[in-house]
Amino acid sequence: MKLSRRHILRGMVGGAAVQVGLPLLDVMLNDHGTAMAAGEPLPKRFGVFFWGGGIVPSSWVPSGTGPNFPLSDSFQDFAGGLKPYLTLVTGTQHKNSSPGHIPSRGIALSSSHDLNTGVAGVGTYRGQNMPEPSVDALVAEAWKGKALLEMIAVGICRTGPYRSNSSWKRGGTAYNRHEPSPMALWDRLFGGGAAPPPGGGMIANTTAYEKSMLDAIQADAQSLQGKLGRSDKARMDQHLSGIRALERQLQARTSPDACAKPGRPTMSNFGDGGTHEEKEAKSQIMSQMLAIALACDRSRVFSYEFSSNQSTTFYWEVGVNQEHHQLTHDKPTGTEMQKVTRFIMKNLAYLAEQLRSRTEGAGNLLDNTLILGTSEHATAGFHDYKDHPYVMVGRAGGGLRAGQHWRHPSPTSNIDSPRALLTAVRAVGVGLPKLGQESGGEGGRVVTQPISELLT
Repeated sequence: MKLSRRHILRGMVGGAAVQVGLPLLDVMLNDHGTAMAAGEPLPKRFGVFFWGGGIVPSSWVPSGTGPNFPLSDSFQDFAGGLKPYLTLVTGTQHKNSSPGHIPSRGIALSSSHDLNTGVAGVGTYRGQNMPEPSVDALVAEAWKGKALLEMIAVGICRTGPYRSNSSWKRGGTAYNRHEPSPMALWDRLFGGGAAPPPGGGMIANTTAYEKSMLDAIQADAQSLQGKLGRSDKARMDQHLSGIRALERQLQARTSPDACAKPGRPTMSNFGDGGTHEEKEAKSQIMSQMLAIALACDRSRVFSYEFSSNQSTTFYWEVGVNQEHHQLTHDKPTGTEMQKVTRFIMKNLAYLAEQLRSRTEGAGNLLDNTLILGTSEHATAGFHDYKDHPYVMVGRAGGGLRAGQHWRHPSPTSNIDSPRALLTAVRAVGVGLPKLGQESGGEGGRVVTQPISELLT
């Protein structure tokens, strides 16, 4: 038997449609697990992990280069099985620009920035309409139609003035809203497209009926399992068990009166917007859901906004009791900032491990994924665009020479940061001849050459 890659298990619970996709099973692949049954290659995935507030260069840049580089303090959570997937690009910088957080975000993610000098109250080159798409939207544009959802965008921290400003479509006026609610993301990933029943979304609905969404697809699942081999049965059981465990976590987070509220619930007790946001707990649930969605080919592109530029969240988890944006200015290279950076990278490592733990063909999901991580600045308190931080996680389906630290041979006299963006895009097979802003703003920001040492 050969099974379609887009096979869906379907059902209904409490009037709401349920759709559960499947990971890559042996019956979908060739005999070697290296390609789809029809001969096309395994799907690649691409995502951007963005955080505001920059880094502390002394705790970010490793002391050695090449494939055997020692992990710096910021990346200690990548030790072990994740290190072969970790690629660092350091020593590059951007052209001189307005020092503000807004244009720096555009430059870091698209090699472009708004040249509008008439934006009231924010000064020269401070507009928010970047002419080129953010790099995640650029890949989504190239891969349109390959998966059910063009992109999945999630947001963790919800403090500060520029939430959901780290992913935008061509022209810069249409931003991809980062979904802050795990409940709403669950509805989107596993709902059947119909409007939720009165009283709430799927999690509120299953909680009220004391059911699981897996109850709804049980008959469909059992019918399929009867046709599968032993390894596929085990993989499907593991997949469904993981979904159920995550569903239990979300049900536990649902407010007792959620079903009495008009419309579906939009919060799930993660303290969004307050001084005690549960960033790690929320990030872990979002990462688990995102891994399931990518494994099931619901989407192949994602934008993960851990925090916005000028974020005012408190990193109480690591003992920091000051708003993050103010901290970046008061103590830009201090111990507290080092703790914050390592905490953010810990959450990136968790996302990467969720992908690595999922078998796909002869490898795993992280083998076929590339995550590009960056911030709007290097040292944010200095509004510094030199030695800009770029981190890549994953092997991009074999397109990236992963597991090394590449440092520019002239780290103080180059403008090569945009090459990191083009390298990431080329690694996942999007063959763009160039990337960036054609004209204006110091003679344009177009890049045509990737970092060839990092590409296979």
